[in-house]
Amino acid sequence: MSFDFKLPSPGTAVPMEEKVIYDTIIIGGGPAGMNAALYGARKGLKTGIITFDMGGQVLNTSEVENYIGTPTILGPDMADAWKSHMLRYNVELYEFVHVDRIEKEDRLFKVHTDDGKVFTARTLILATGKRSRPMNVPGEKEFTGRGVAYCATCDAPLYGGKTVAVVGGGNSAIEAIVDLGKIAKKIYVFQFLEDFTADKAVREKIDSYRDKMEIFFNTMVARCEGENKLTHAVIRNRLTGEEKTISLDGLFVEIGLIPNTEFLKDFVELNKYGEIVVDKHGATSVDGIVAAGDVTDVPFKQIVIAAGEGARAALAASDYLLSH
Repeated sequence: MSFDFKLPSPGTAVPMEEKVIYDTIIIGGGPAGMNAALYGARKGLKTGIITFDMGGQVLNTSEVENYIGTPTILGPDMADAWKSHMLRYNVELYEFVHVDRIEKEDRLFKVHTDDGKVFTARTLILATGKRSRPMNVPGEKEFTGRGVAYCATCDAPLYGGKTVAVVGGGNSAIEAIVDLGKIAKKIYVFQFLEDFTADKAVREKIDSYRDKMEIFFNTMVARCEGENKLTHAVIRNRLTGEEKTISLDGLFVEIGLIPNTEFLKDFVELNKYGEIVVDKHGATSVDGIVAAGDVTDVPFKQIVIAAGEGARAALAASDYLLSH
């Protein structure tokens, strides 16, 4: 016995409408959000997705090498593939906006976007992910976009033959070093801890760039300096307090991420890190709202885990609608 199964043809994005009551609205367009939309639509749910960008953090990832079945792929290419797959189904989109707030009226949810629109749904899936964590030091904000950056994938090409620094020691910091190592003249690394925290397989990627690297462990950036653009970073040894001034053309901050949950404060339960607290089904403290991906308190923030949680969230939303 054989089956001749074909996916629907790739579709075009259909915009969401305010007058429609959706079965589920997904907030966030990363791996969790897009997979939730795909699964929701396949379940026959009237599905809408609201996001500022399709891809989330994956857009800022140079190469993905640990997604099963895909040995290596550029982050933006992966995001495009997800979107193309998702649009084979009846998913409606509203892009390039942020959500300001959510209200619950009787058994319906009202989603307010920052351009004044209001969308209505019976269930919500929160998949807003995280964003780069700032250092919160003097000069950082003033020089953001003028030497201080948070995305090596986006901005590394601007620093060919330049002297740069990477702040951090996790996987994202190592990936930034790799991106910059191909083109920069010299790379300083400022790591707050005594060693890198990146996975061993990721750390090995910087071996070929050691000759142009200078690493400072137990070190933090005390302040960023310059006039019209960044020219120096003052670093401080956290054990001795000794400070040193380093001349730089660019500084890439890779010290972790912050959950995008400000608009959810006092609406759903958050933990002390600002992550959404969920149960084993992805359910939040509000009946009818589930959450998925890096924005939740589920451990191990990985693309493949986020995608799986998106599927779980859509199935949970479907079950909720069947029982209510």
